[in-house]
Amino acid sequence: MYFSYGEDTTRLQGDSRHTQDVNLHIITQGYSNGEEVEIRLKSSFGKVLIMCGTIQDNQALFMNVFNN
Repeated sequence: MYFSYGEDTTRLQGDSRHTQDVNLHIITQGYSNGEEVEIRLKSSFGKVLIMCGTIQDNQALFMNVFNN
């Protein structure tokens, strides 16, 4: 798992104060292209975010993951 930003998905290097335009990459093994995965993110405030993504080339990409 790693974070990137922007349409060109530039990988974040270290901490970031930005929450807009942040993308989440989930790296997978054993999934075929087109399979769907579900992820659950829980904040320190107790808020749960559930998202589904489609596997392509051993990863699921969630663009703008923290936008409302």
